[in-house]
Amino acid sequence: MLERVSDMTSLNTNILHHAPPFLRQAGSGIMNFLVQLAEFSSTYRAIEYYNSLSDEQLAEMGMTRQDVVQKVFGGRTHM
Repeated sequence: MLERVSDMTSLNTNILHHAPPFLRQAGSGIMNFLVQLAEFSSTYRAIEYYNSLSDEQLAEMGMTRQDVVQKVFGGRTHM
């Protein structure tokens, strides 16, 4: 089972639970790579930055927590 938890993501998969050890290891490596790739993105870093701010700091910027997704993703999301 692969499990990695960070402030923003929680990934838990047991798709390879019954696979031979070499496949579990390869699958684990691929999943870790994908998580690291996401964590290195500017979008992820922006979300991390805004999440690290207090509500008061966001208010000073004219934002609320609900505004963060729109600020970071712009028109790339449909919620």
